[in-house]
Amino acid sequence: MVSRKQENIELLNKIEAGLKLASRRFFEQRAANNETVVICVNGEIKRVPAKDLLKDFDKH
Repeated sequence: MVSRKQENIELLNKIEAGLKLASRRFFEQRAANNETVVICVNGEIKRVPAKDLLKDFDKH
């Protein structure tokens, strides 16, 4: 029998995997259109080419 805590951990893992997949698809779509993405880096708002973010995405 799976405990409630284990169920919550499994659900969290599925949610994280879904968010990662959605983010990757978003970056791929923007990169295909040669667009930028607005992000916050150390409290500073920046526009970054989606292709650069996609390269960094694979490292994490």
